[in-house]
Amino acid sequence: MLTTDIPARERAGIRLVRFFVLVTALSVPFYILGAVSSTVRVGALHLPASAAMFVLPGLAAVILVFREGGSAAVRALLARVVDRPAGQARWYAVAALLPVAVGLLAWALLWLGGRADPVLPAPLALLPLLLTAMVVAAACEELGWAAHAGDPIRRRFGTLGTGLLLGLFWAVWHLVPLLQAGHGAAWIGGWFLGTVASRMIIVGLCAATGGVSAAIFMHAMINITAAYLPGYDMPFAPLVTALLTAVAAAGILRLVSCRSSCAIG
Repeated sequence: MLTTDIPARERAGIRLVRFFVLVTALSVPFYILGAVSSTVRVGALHLPASAAMFVLPGLAAVILVFREGGSAAVRALLARVVDRPAGQARWYAVAALLPVAVGLLAWALLWLGGRADPVLPAPLALLPLLLTAMVVAAACEELGWAAHAGDPIRRRFGTLGTGLLLGLFWAVWHLVPLLQAGHGAAWIGGWFLGTVASRMIIVGLCAATGGVSAAIFMHAMINITAAYLPGYDMPFAPLVTALLTAVAAAGILRLVSCRSSCAIG
């Protein structure tokens, strides 16, 4: 049976399974590397060597796209880093500023509770370098999560279903590096919830803009905010951030849903 003979819903499912399996298989050497090497601290982030696996979602997407459509399809995938045409500017502003707003509010709550001080974990002089690195890393990941896997799944299973599917896998994929970084169960549990909520926001932003640039912006700013958030490595800090992110996710998804309904109407 030809691939084109398979119903669209089944094709989306096969595409997702192939992507997840390939990303997982490619990740195993990085997990092993992280187990035999030490971690590096970047601000409030503890990064094991396995954190270098940020290249894998994009690499897996390139491999699968090349297999399906050759070099022209790969060029089309890579070109999606920049939205053409661009969506409404407000969605990109949300992508860039929402993680910062959540981080500031989380820090204020932690500070009021005596759980964090106002000292930044990383010097501001490093911000341009860290921002550049985080944008590159986010682009590598989102070429896989958002551009390759997200679009066809969202067309078949909707924004909420896609956010849950990708969010759960995205979070599980990070569990080994988080354990290698020495985080405990409470920290990882809060981080897991926040990561799934963040992916739901990202999927909503992709639906609103029709591209993946907003996903890259938000992904990068999530990591930058985490690196600069005082007290982020404390056991319950990610849970505070996660609850705020979940509230934001509900609001963003509602706005995207209303936008779609209005456009249809």
